[in-house]
Amino acid sequence: MIIEQTIEINQDRLLKLKLPLDLPIGRAKIAMTIIPETISSPEERNSAFGCLHDFADPLKINDEKGVWERAVLEKYAKN
Repeated sequence: MIIEQTIEINQDRLLKLKLPLDLPIGRAKIAMTIIPETISSPEERNSAFGCLHDFADPLKINDEKGVWERAVLEKYAKN
């Protein structure tokens, strides 16, 4: 029987496995494959800027500066 699971490795390095109830009792051989994350810090993982910046067009980044401010002024400025 082969069981595959993706689990998180916490700071305390304890692993929690959820095994099916129909698993026979006895000895088992466990093989692990560690896949390191490409994100270096938790702050980057929670940032929308970090994930959206990967898809940004570098040629348009300078043109987008101040767009939000101009749009708000255009919409709400009193004539």
